[in-house]
This record gives sequence, structure tokens and C-alpha cells, in this order.
Amino acid sequence: MSPQLSQDELDALMLATTGRHGDERRAQHALPATAYNFRRPDRVSKEQLRSLHFLHDRFAVNVSTSLSVFLRAMTEVNIGAVEQFAYSEFLMSLPDPTAFYSIALTPLDGRGALEISPSIAFTMVDRMLGGAGQTAAPNRALTEIEQNVLDSVVRLLLEHLTETWRSIVEVQFRIQGRDTRPQMLQITGPNEVVIALSFDIKLGDRRGGLRLCIPAAAIESMEDKVAQGWHRTRLEPTPLQAAHLHANLGRVPLPVTAQLETRLEARELLALQVGDVVALGHSAADPVDVNVGEVRRFTGRLTRGDRGTAVLIEQVSGTDWMVDAGPGLTAGATERPSVGADA
Repeated sequence: MSPQLSQDELDALMLATTGRHGDERRAQHALPATAYNFRRPDRVSKEQLRSLHFLHDRFAVNVSTSLSVFLRAMTEVNIGAVEQFAYSEFLMSLPDPTAFYSIALTPLDGRGALEISPSIAFTMVDRMLGGAGQTAAPNRALTEIEQNVLDSVVRLLLEHLTETWRSIVEVQFRIQGRDTRPQMLQITGPNEVVIALSFDIKLGDRRGGLRLCIPAAAIESMEDKVAQGWHRTRLEPTPLQAAHLHANLGRVPLPVTAQLETRLEARELLALQVGDVVALGHSAADPVDVNVGEVRRFTGRLTRGDRGTAVLIEQVSGTDWMVDAGPGLTAGATERPSVGADA
């Protein structure tokens, strides 16, 4: 007889010792398992990723206008996904050949990368050289001359990136190197975590992708500035912007109604005829709610105006107010102005 037990014998022994009920109890009390890839640790928080998304959404809007003027063609840039993974995975997601740039992030540590897909890179070059940008992208790498032409577009993109990041940190984006094969430029180690931002570019009838890669170490070095930077970018409007907003919104007509409600039985409602008087059950001395649209905004009292029944406005959101309304609704005060609405 062999002195060692086989695996089947060990399994049978454990089953006999604990029993199937014990296995069921352990399964009930087991904690839920969560998949975790140790090669792709989440070094950047979800809040920081959301902030980066909002920040570069602003970049996409600004660069759409600049590219439209620069390329003399309607250009739309929209942000897509913001993800973090190993640099080797980022490289595998890129076409080969393509327009690939190494980007210096002075004074931050590390280097970034920017890639423009061939489908849109050739269209940009064609537009810069006076073409219509309608020719399909050839199945080849960009020539040295074409890369020189595309450099001017990339510099424009980096200028906007520098301006966008200024709300977080003073960082200068500039071209450090370029190649048509991404593997030929050493950006960072293959296992280093990077943040990849994807953009969709529509230039006339042509579409293509723009990928921006930022090392996670650079984001970590800024601590909470990335998460806080989005809130700082949402500044109060300038006096000119506020005046423009006020002038445009001031022309929007809004329904203003005084709410007087009552209840009738169905037989009473059906019996109503022209000339009948319906008691609303609301004393003239009691306050009434005045709605703007479907939102209660004012409180007032019924009164008599020059053109019939009106409402005297007494409060706005709990604060004493004095306004005048127009036809039908009078907001009373010292100056007795008037706002239109039906009581």
C-alpha cells in the first residue's frame, strides 16, 4: 500500500469530515470576490479621472474652433473615454504606422504622447497643402514632408493643452520627438501606468481619432490639484458675459399664474352653465401662490388693478419684494410697478 494519499483520496476525506452542509454554509458566509489585475493598479482616483474628462472637454470645444479656422474647414472635436492602463496596452491600441509624437511636460516629470490616426492626419495635411481633404488616406506612413506639415497642427493642439492646464498647474506642452511607428519612441516603461484620453475628430466628411497619453506619475505629483482644478475653471462670468446672458435671457417669455383652486363634484361640474358663479373657497385676505412656469416663486394677495383682478406681490422666496407686473398681475410696492399674468 502506498504511504501517500492521492488527490482523490484527500478530496474524499475532506468531504467526509466537513460534509456537504459545511460547504454550503461556507459558501453562504463567503465574501464576494472582486477581480483585481495587479498589472493595472488604479493609481488615479475616479474623481481625478472625472476632472480630467471635464477639463479636456473644454479643450475639445476650444480646439474645434481653432482647427476650423486653421484648416479652413468645419472641424468638430469631441472627447471620448478617459482610461488608465499600462503603457504597453496603450501602444497595442494604436495603429501602425501612424502619426506619433513624444510630448515634453515641462516642468512635470515624465513624458506624454500624442497620436493622430492616419485617417484624419492625411486629411489635415491635404487641407494644409491646399487640397479639398476628400481623398481617402493612403495605406502608408507619412513622409518627412507630410510630418513637417502636420507639426503645425500638433503645435496648435499643444498650445490649447497648455492653456487648458493653466487652471491646474503651469505646464508647457511641446514636441520632443516624432515617428510613424509608436514603438520606436521611448516614452516610458511598458508596465508604467498612463492616462489615455481619446478624442473623435470630424473634419468635413472625414473622421479620425486623437489619443493623448499622460503618465500617471505626473497626475500623482499634483496631488489634489487635478480634482480641484475643474472647480476653479468654473469661474463666475465676466461682466461682459453676464450682460450678454442677461440680455438674452431677459427676452424669454415665461408664463406667470396665480394659483386659485377648488373642488367640484362631477355632477356639479357637468351642470355648470354660462353665467353660473363658482365659489373658490379662498378668502380675498388669504395669500395666494404665484408660479413661474410650474415653480412657486412668489406669494401675494388678491387685489383690484386697472385692468381687473390682480395679485399684489408680497414675497419672493421668503424675502419681501416689490415689482410691478403687466397686464393682469400687479406686483405692488412703493413704486407700484406691474408684471403680466392671469389671476
